Amino acid sequence: LTLAHPDDLPNLQCSWESLTRPKEKKTKNGKSRKKSPQNKVNEVEDYYFDTKSKITDVSPSRFQGMPSIMGDFRRASRAAGPVRRLAGMPSESLIAKAFCGIESGEIPSLEDLILPLTSAPSGSILGLPSALISHIVQSSIDRNSEMQQQSLSDYEDHAMQHLEDFVTKYAALADRSLADVSQNDSSKLSVNLALGVLSPRQIYHCVKSHQSKMEKTENQKGDINNYIRDCSWLISHMEMRDYFLFDSFRNGPKSYHTKPHKPKHLDVRPEEWLPFPQGLDAFNRWASGQTNLPLVDAGINELISTGYTSNRVRQNMASVLSKDLKLDWRLGAEWFQFCLSDHCVAANYGNWAYFSGVGGDPKNRHFRTISQAWRYDSEGKFVRKWNKKFDSLKLKDDYRHHSERYEVALRPWDFYDDW
Repeated sequence: LTLAHPDDLPNLQCSWESLTRPKEKKTKNGKSRKKSPQNKVNEVEDYYFDTKSKITDVSPSRFQGMPSIMGDFRRASRAAGPVRRLAGMPSESLIAKAFCGIESGEIPSLEDLILPLTSAPSGSILGLPSALISHIVQSSIDRNSEMQQQSLSDYEDHAMQHLEDFVTKYAALADRSLADVSQNDSSKLSVNLALGVLSPRQIYHCVKSHQSKMEKTENQKGDINNYIRDCSWLISHMEMRDYFLFDSFRNGPKSYHTKPHKPKHLDVRPEEWLPFPQGLDAFNRWASGQTNLPLVDAGINELISTGYTSNRVRQNMASVLSKDLKLDWRLGAEWFQFCLSDHCVAANYGNWAYFSGVGGDPKNRHFRTISQAWRYDSEGKFVRKWNKKFDSLKLKDDYRHHSERYEVALRPWDFYDDW
């Protein structure tokens, strides 16, 4: 499910370009620069997809003219038309009837699905220890046992209530850049989006409805515009999610290639990623939270235990694996796919490619993980919460009474002999 309906987006590259850059550029002497013939939009041609068709075309050829840079896509998508209204419940005539005489059988459990993988001749998934795989599977079973007791209608009602509560109470004040977003600093809507319990348009219209109510409310402090603007980030995130979804439609199977995009920036990627057998030890340490980088290890431990970690931490984890360890980014994407409770194929693989320097990102992002921890977990609470290694080590004698306890958590190798 996407925010923008595929039928509402352009078919032609010239139409995409016109929506991306609607204003004519000026020359140095201030005169308007004429548009080149290839950028001229054929106003007679209806470039929207045939709305009479029963099937929406999302084949790779349909989106070949789509901008590869996220910002360009978002501008064009907004300019293409308004977000559609929410559809009502479908009539009973459109709902498939049960087939008579066909046994549906039992839905396999998570253990049933994992068994063929763990019992294969290799006896491993991605070369990782079987104990680690078993721990992840059991953690997933434990946290989902309560959810399985809810009916689908109850789960949807709960999701809608959570959305409304977050938009009305927390969205404007959320500091979503933090490493630890457990205190309502993240919407935590990703699971419901991934499972289709909520749609991006429900989120969009919920935000817009709340903003409209706030505009009608007299605010003596005069900060209503700031409040409305601060809620709009939820819509921005739905636009970013759209980019990855439509980019996966455009790339098709290339989404899983080593280099799905021709980079817009100077190509600083290694000519070849480390071969998997050679990089297996490094990947094992990264995937099991044993890199000795506090922020990365804490993020992995949170991911393994809860199926979730914040966007800030995910970006740092991706940067370390692809830029520092020089491992194939697809190893990280596959590991996230196995661990994440909010896994979305397009968003996961798209983000990994994006932050590994092989996506449509015009910038080369290489995170300084230590300074990132200092900035977004300045008191070290997150890394201490999810890294039990701190509990078993003793400080060096010179630092037993060190007053800067925060620094101990962020650069522990300076304070522990056995780190």
